[in-house]
Amino acid sequence: MSVQPKHGDRPPRYDAPDLTSEQRHRFTSVANQAQARRERLEEEPTIIETARRAALKPVVKPRPDKPNRVRYAIWLCTFLLVCLWLMYMSG
Repeated sequence: MSVQPKHGDRPPRYDAPDLTSEQRHRFTSVANQAQARRERLEEEPTIIETARRAALKPVVKPRPDKPNRVRYAIWLCTFLLVCLWLMYMSG
């Protein structure tokens, strides 16, 4: 089967002069309904989208004016416990 070039003589999807007044009204109403549905879907996210937003939301909001001392202390204790465990296991 040979490859053929795309047809360039296709009519456009919407040509206002070709439609009657009733068809234009129907087209407009359907387009408005579709736009309203898109806006409603953007306002009401799906369950997956809600879960994704909740998962990516930071649990603790960092304060720019204060250093995060609690997080520093937790990581320091964790590091010290790992070092103690390594000393115990090696000797």
